[in-house]
Amino acid sequence: MIFQCGLLFAYRILLQCYPPAFRQRFAPEMLEIAQLAEPMEWPLIFGDTTLAIVRCWLEGSQSTAATADPNAYVPVGASPVSTFGLLRGFVLSVAIVVGLCYLSHWWYFSVCLDAK
Repeated sequence: MIFQCGLLFAYRILLQCYPPAFRQRFAPEMLEIAQLAEPMEWPLIFGDTTLAIVRCWLEGSQSTAATADPNAYVPVGASPVSTFGLLRGFVLSVAIVVGLCYLSHWWYFSVCLDAK
């Protein structure tokens, strides 16, 4: 239970990395799905979410889905990736990975080793 609470806390932080319009539209649903996830699914959830965040920022997504009908289909347009967008996505992905490594390292030493 404590483990799942820690994962959900880290996932909420990760969801804050999405662009605001995307986060307003999809974060509640994503969090609801994550709450129902099994422990073995968490690496996939974190990996997919991290890649999706980078993709949203690289594409410069302002998410028109936030203003459209909630059930509307919004196609992803093909836009050229600028050098600045690529650099921003790279820095963001490195920051996310380093943050998750720090959290897992902190969790291991504070929870696992204290339990022994």
